[in-house]
Amino acid sequence: MPRLAIISDIHGNRVAREQVLRDCEVRNVDAIFCLGDIVGYGPEPAECLALVRANCRLSIRGNHEDALLHPEVTKTWNPVARAGSAFARRTMSPDSLAFVGSLPSSFAISETLLGVHDSPVPTEDGMTYLRTKQDAAEAFGWFGERFCLVGHTHVPSCFTTTAKSARDSIGLDDIEEHDMHVHDRAMVVELPKSGRSIFNPGSVGQPRDRDPRASYAVLDLGRNVLELQRVEYNVAEVLRRSVAVGLPPIVGERLAMGA
Repeated sequence: MPRLAIISDIHGNRVAREQVLRDCEVRNVDAIFCLGDIVGYGPEPAECLALVRANCRLSIRGNHEDALLHPEVTKTWNPVARAGSAFARRTMSPDSLAFVGSLPSSFAISETLLGVHDSPVPTEDGMTYLRTKQDAAEAFGWFGERFCLVGHTHVPSCFTTTAKSARDSIGLDDIEEHDMHVHDRAMVVELPKSGRSIFNPGSVGQPRDRDPRASYAVLDLGRNVLELQRVEYNVAEVLRRSVAVGLPPIVGERLAMGA
């Protein structure tokens, strides 16, 4: 059974992405799936897009990819996010933009995997966040696959339930929220063999859980476990590159705080 690397929210951080790619090679993964937000914020969005194109079996559009195609959505964003999005658009070739336009908003594999950027719950108000047990209780009602992969929050999380069907009524007591704080290099979560799981691998390029290390996950379908990996990279180099291309210094400075 395959070992799948799940990555998300690279956000133009090529240094972190390359280090995670090397880590994936060490862990003998069979394929890499990307949950979106390849671009935005960081100094090397085009390079990150090329890395995803070359190395990921599947990838989807996040809201920062949507912003490349529809710049008007950034009007409500904060100035740092707008600056990163504008920079990403300036660096994109027509071919890269065409590739972004070809990316789906989700992927599904048989009855096993569903991949979305933010949440399986539909919304007319743009992206939403899946952070809490309450969010998970609602989300479990919107998919039938064994595993739902989400990103967008930049914080790793894992929610499991023994309820097998989206038709089952699920309360907070039916959901287990797993502690995803990694003290060392990695942690392992055993997933229910007959239930369903929602998990977020955290962010490769801009973690926001007060841990500056890049975050990603390996889903081992043979052992039925989720391995959350944390990978150190040269944060100071990303700050240097951010300043060199004219991005606000806070883009690189916040990486050192994991915020």
